[in-house]
Amino acid sequence: MVMRERDEERQTGSVLSIAREQEIGAQPGRVLIVDDDPAIHRIIKPLLQMLECEAISAMNGAEALQQISTRPPDLILLDILLPDISGLDVCRWIRSQSAWTNVPIIAITVSTDAAIRQQTLDAGADDFIAKPLDLLELRTRIASGLRTSHYRQLLQERVRRQQAEEELRRRNRELTLLNQFITTRGQWLFSPAPQLEALLYNACQTLHEALDLVWTCAWMPDEERGMTLTVCIPEYTAITLSRQTLFAIVQAHMPVDQVEVLDPETIDAPGMRAWLRVHPVATMLLVPIPVHGTACGVMIGLSATSRIFDQRDRAFGQSLGSALGQGIELALLYRQHQNHIENLEKLVAHRTHELQIERDRTHAILEALGEGVTVTDADSTIRYANPAMAELSGYTVSELIGRHWCDMQQNETTIELCHYIQRYVETGRTWRGELEVRRRDGTTYDAAITVAPVFDPNHPDMLAGMVSIQRDITPIKEAERAKDRFISNISHELRTPLSIITLHSGNLDILFDRLDADQRRRLVREIRTHADILNDLLEDVLELSRINSGHLHMEERPVDLGELLASEGEQLRILAEQKGLHFEVKAQLNLIVRGDETLLRRIIRNLISNAVKFTQPGGRILAEVALMEPLISTVQAWPGYADMESREWIGLRVIDSGIGIAPEHLSRLFDRFYRVRNQVGAPGTGLGLSITRELVTRHGGWMGVASKPGEGSTFACYFPHATS
Repeated sequence: MVMRERDEERQTGSVLSIAREQEIGAQPGRVLIVDDDPAIHRIIKPLLQMLECEAISAMNGAEALQQISTRPPDLILLDILLPDISGLDVCRWIRSQSAWTNVPIIAITVSTDAAIRQQTLDAGADDFIAKPLDLLELRTRIASGLRTSHYRQLLQERVRRQQAEEELRRRNRELTLLNQFITTRGQWLFSPAPQLEALLYNACQTLHEALDLVWTCAWMPDEERGMTLTVCIPEYTAITLSRQTLFAIVQAHMPVDQVEVLDPETIDAPGMRAWLRVHPVATMLLVPIPVHGTACGVMIGLSATSRIFDQRDRAFGQSLGSALGQGIELALLYRQHQNHIENLEKLVAHRTHELQIERDRTHAILEALGEGVTVTDADSTIRYANPAMAELSGYTVSELIGRHWCDMQQNETTIELCHYIQRYVETGRTWRGELEVRRRDGTTYDAAITVAPVFDPNHPDMLAGMVSIQRDITPIKEAERAKDRFISNISHELRTPLSIITLHSGNLDILFDRLDADQRRRLVREIRTHADILNDLLEDVLELSRINSGHLHMEERPVDLGELLASEGEQLRILAEQKGLHFEVKAQLNLIVRGDETLLRRIIRNLISNAVKFTQPGGRILAEVALMEPLISTVQAWPGYADMESREWIGLRVIDSGIGIAPEHLSRLFDRFYRVRNQVGAPGTGLGLSITRELVTRHGGWMGVASKPGEGSTFACYFPHATS
């Protein structure tokens, strides 16, 4: 044994000396020695050290596999006969691992059998060397194996570098295409009408070129337009799937949020099997199109080869799908924005039209309004006045606009009050009250005025102007004044007869025994006369009340108006003669009027009593009834003037030579409580003529007056002839 070790050392030393002397060209590396014989390790390690190689030892197959798994060597010296695992099995296992498939293996065997050696080569060994070892041969084979390993590593590095460069070029190309898609999608998004089909087509084209696909399509429903968008690249080729098949694929395999790769053979869709027989496709890539976080569409890519879409391919598809989804979101948002703008424009046009209508309607209302309306700005300058205001003030509308609101007044007190109203309204309050307003011609009228502030809509606390509404209440005020006069008059009229009745009745009570019969009769007649006056006053008031309440009772029957005048004339003749008047009655008989006899007597009595009251002693009164033509001025003002010619009229006229009536009073002579100024001292309430005219109207007739101051008056009533 000792001699054997010495021989090995001598042989090793000889080989080492030769190795030092010769240029062997070996490449340094890491060599794994797998052998259960320690002598083999002692022989090989010095040789490896001379070759500047790192030597690693393994005494069995399991230890060898552990060493290889920990750090793969550059060369393996593998003994075929190992105590635990066959060297051939170790060799086969090494070759089954892709990471170590290129590591050179030199098999060490004691067998010279050609079959064994062939099995060794078939198991994956690159070379073999027989025992006992020839160190020169071993050195040569180790050097050759290391060079082979080194060349393989260089080749692998070059392949890896080429692959990296190819991957970089591919990645740059993908990024360029992706960037180009993102950059150019704006032209489809912000066109007058966003073109989703063009956007989908551009995305499909990008995916088609980047992944070198044979066919690409995109499927997406457009709910807003109620249709499904489908684009394909190439467009018109036989490879295109039918819409029915495509829809079935999408329904069954719609990706949720990640890119998916399918085997077309596993897809169960109508017509898919028949389509695959004509167009064999190896793999199918499905890229989701996320819109608002949900996959609402999909891009489908087909590869004709058994291509494995790696993680980078999927990442590119994911990025492209996300960019497409963002573009679709922008397109939908832009479409919504455009629709919102269109709707807003329609709304603005509609509201403008409504405002125009409202403005026209308001303007028409203001123009037709009976009350006077003015609108001013913040400086109280009139900016609008309606026709009623122009009619009230006497100015034209153009003359009112531009004037200060207070400049229309000419009375200092009223002007001062207008300035107070202006200051009051500026505090944000509404002023209401009554004013006596002067017109342009100097005449005045009573007005109920409301002045309200107008505020700026954008600044609610800022006064923008004011609105003034004036209503002419002169008739109301005059009615109130007439009522006051009536109350005053009737109080006076009641007081006088009551005082006389009280006085005379007191005298009769106290002085009855001292008075003779004539004196008593005179006092009684005076009491009766003033009682009759009271009765007439009360009758006027009651008659007016019945007329106003609608309770005036009329019993219509044929009445001979001439006979009625003759009867009443005889009763009133005494009253006229007592005043020294010449009283004449001309009554044509058989002139029949349908009406209430009591009320017709009241009409006759009122007219004759009124003539006696305002005719001076020595004057004349004529009362007549006949078929007459009405007074022209009276007829034209009467509502029934249109059918005057088709009827026959009975006229009742009372003509006196009294004080007469001025023309300015004629139009209001029949108003209630109205009394002519130069007749205020005469007894009466101002109701007689008003009641008379109302009664005439109730009988289907009308009433008129003609008069001149100092010459007398004619009061005429016309009734339809009952036989006509």
